[in-house]
Formats: sequence, structure tokens, C-alpha cells
Amino acid sequence: MNHKKIGIYIHIPFCVRKCNYCDFNSFDTDLETKINYINALCAEILEYAHIFGDYSVDTVFIGGGTPSILPVELTRQFMDCLFKNFNIDTNAEISMEANPGTLDLNKIKTYKELGINRISLGLQSTVSKELKVLGRIHDYETFLDSFRMLREAGFKNINIDLMNGIPEQTYDSFIKGLKMIKELNPEHISIYSLIVEEGTPFYNQKLNLPDEDEERKMVHSIPLILGDEYHQYEISNYSKKGFECRHNIKYWRREEYLGLGLSAASFINETRFKNTDNIRDYISLFKKSGSSDIIKDLIDGKLTTKENPKFYDNNIRFSEFEHLSNDDKMSEYMFLGLRMNEGICISEFEKTFGISIYQKYGDKINLHIGEGLLDIYEDHLFLTEKGRDLANYVWSDFVGD
Repeated sequence: MNHKKIGIYIHIPFCVRKCNYCDFNSFDTDLETKINYINALCAEILEYAHIFGDYSVDTVFIGGGTPSILPVELTRQFMDCLFKNFNIDTNAEISMEANPGTLDLNKIKTYKELGINRISLGLQSTVSKELKVLGRIHDYETFLDSFRMLREAGFKNINIDLMNGIPEQTYDSFIKGLKMIKELNPEHISIYSLIVEEGTPFYNQKLNLPDEDEERKMVHSIPLILGDEYHQYEISNYSKKGFECRHNIKYWRREEYLGLGLSAASFINETRFKNTDNIRDYISLFKKSGSSDIIKDLIDGKLTTKENPKFYDNNIRFSEFEHLSNDDKMSEYMFLGLRMNEGICISEFEKTFGISIYQKYGDKINLHIGEGLLDIYEDHLFLTEKGRDLANYVWSDFVGD
């Protein structure tokens, strides 16, 4: 029996309408397409089951889109399929993203019955004007109703998503909203800065954004407002002790995970691959034999490059496929590990790669220590507060090296 640990990500690409800042693969569609998609998703689950069925699944994350938009019968369909075909740990963290305005008590109770034990609730802001600019479908009262229903149904692990640096937002409105959320006593709070991405409605609009100093003031105030009840364990994430998101930590620690569904990304055997972005291709692919032979070869270490004919024979399956070089692995270890407040274990780097971290990155580490952006305590290298402000600059220095 193979007891190797793995996480599973499931992508549900549907939403009521696309938010003005969103660049994820998500869209509104009809019920027939949703049914066909879930049938294809279940076919993909079955296809992978004979490869990973005896692995121990310790985290599941259902993201989107808005997974909570699905009729509850379709959620039950893919969750039942997952549990019947994979070895899900009894204490697995099973998260689902949900948006206020798409929940009701029956749905919430069903989620709990299906084994979902963590809900990530997309609030973004407590201010109606800011929510409207973002294109959200809910107001704060709708969010409160959803949060109370989750508590009523017995959910004891709830994350709330917030954003800073959004149009019309002020320092005062952000701080007031953060205090309101803290009073609700959620187990986890994620706070992301808005990034205006090309291809989104925001990209070509003239936006009334907070200036850089005001946004930085917002970010620096977060730990002061949250206090000792919440600790920052990653650059955008705060939790009560023991409620850190175990699935996301897998990403930052480069642990293995399997992505299921449209555009879903996987990381297996030092190889990153991503499913097709085209929903018609995805649905049609799983009406016939898929290409799990590629994944089997990958797990067995037989598939190492795109030149393998099996990749081209089945390239409808993947939009991206890359077997990482040793330099790629070290680069990822650095910029992903530096996302976490604990930083990078210096001795573990040498144990993993057979080379001193200073031999590989000494000049860059010393440069950023001199700039006050990195620091070392005992055996860990980590971002300072100033370094977190300039994290993209620091991370970029380790990308592709």
C-alpha cells in the first residue's frame, strides 16, 4: 500500500457574473453545461483513481469561479465520486470557496454532510460602494447571513477573504471593515492587495485607487488590529493557532498536489502541468479515453520532456507541461518559501539540493540583507517587514536563476 501524501484541487469555473478584477478562468453558463462539466470531472476523477487511489489525500480544495453556485445535487455527485475513488484521510482538510448570495441553509448543511469542513467566504469588503465597484453580487448584510448560517450548521473553520488597495477604498474604511470582521471571530482571514490584471474590465478604466503610501499603511496596520489572536503565517494570510490553510501550505512548501477540472494545475514528481483552458475540449476529452498514461509515465519517472510523443498525441489535455530542472527547483524553493513568515530552512536547502544556499544565492542574499529586506534567525532566512513591502522585488531576484 502506498501511503504517500497528496493534495487535490478541484476547479469549478462557474459564477453568477465575472467580477471586474477577476482574471481566473470563470464564467456564467447554462445548467446543461454545468451537468456535462461535472460528468467530465467525475470521469477525470475515475481516470486518476487507479494511479493515485491508494495515496493518502490529506487536503482537498474546491475553488473557482464560485463552487457554491452549483445545484447541490451536482456538488454531491463529484464529492461522492471523489470519496469513493480516493483514500481521503479521516482528518483531511476539505475546503470550499463560497460567495455570499449563493448560499442557503440546505446547501450549507449538505456541504457538511459531504465532508466539507472548511469554507472560504469571499467578502472582499464590508462597504457597499466598494463591493459595487468590484462587481460583487452581495452586500455586507448578505455576507452576514451567510456567515451566520455557516455557524448554525456547525462549521468551525471559516476563512474570510478581504482586499486592500481597491477603488474608492480609504484607510479608514479598510480599518473599520477589518475590525468588523475580527469581531465575527473567524478562524482565518486572507487579505490580498488588488492587482489590476490585463484583460480584466478594470484594466482599461480610470480607477480611484488608494495611493501607495495609504495602501502600505493599510497593510502595516493589519497585525496591529488583529493582535495576538491571529498570527501572520504567510504574506497574505492570518489565522488562529492550528487553523492555517494546510492545502495552501502545500503549494508554498512544494508538496505534491493533483489538479482536477478546467485549468487545474498539478505538481507531481517535480513536474508542473495544467489542464486545458477550453471547456468544450475538457468536456469532449472525457467522453472518450483520456491520457492518464502520460501521468503514469510521469509518476514512474519515464516522462521528462515535452519531446515525448505521448505529450503531443494528447496535447488537448494540457495547456502547460514542464519538467523542472534542478535550477528551477531551487528557484521555486526560494520564492515560494519566502512567502511564509517562517521563511526558508537554510540547512534543509543543502540537504535537499546538495549545495549550500550561500554557494547558490550568497550574493543575492547578502544584497537583500544589506537592504534590510531579508534577515536570518538561527537556521531560517525570511523577509523582514520592509521585505514584505517589496516582496515582488525580492522574489524576482530568485526567479529563473
